[in-house]
Amino acid sequence: MRLFVAIKIPEDIRDELVAVEGKLAGIYRARWVKRDNIHLTLKFLGEVEEKRLGDTAKIVSEISKDNPGFDLNLENIGGFPNLKRPRVLWVGVQRGEKNTVCLMEQLEKNFARLGIKPEKREKNPHITLGRVKGPTRSSDKKGRDGVNKLTYKSRVFRADAISLIKSELTPRGAIHTVLERYALQQ
Repeated sequence: MRLFVAIKIPEDIRDELVAVEGKLAGIYRARWVKRDNIHLTLKFLGEVEEKRLGDTAKIVSEISKDNPGFDLNLENIGGFPNLKRPRVLWVGVQRGEKNTVCLMEQLEKNFARLGIKPEKREKNPHITLGRVKGPTRSSDKKGRDGVNKLTYKSRVFRADAISLIKSELTPRGAIHTVLERYALQQ
């Protein structure tokens, strides 16, 4: 089964992010993340054999017990590799970035013991909004340059748990199912 570890985003902020996707849809053709699938990925595990689910859950549980909850807010619209020619559009983490990176690094280290390869890229906590297919027909260079003027800043919210999530790929998009939610220390 295809798994990842993430922080779930409050409903009101997911609504705001869908509105941001709507603004970006006038500039880019993209496969937009559905509202219910918006989350902050801490570690993508990929395919994990069902017999390893117990070991996987144990690692996430232990890390949750060793880390306190923290405040988060999201800010700034960005793109990978950049906003001029993005393949991925995202919103970054501002407050709580250090805590988020710490969780990411601990998950990398612990999952390496199970043979799950660590990411080589620098940790850049973000919420993926869409995977870009190209500019819209109606957007010209001026319109694409306008993306730099788009801004977003969420309210501060509490990251009080991390979740182990199953991702099933279907022709209509991914279906995410929370297998277990692990509370961070209060």
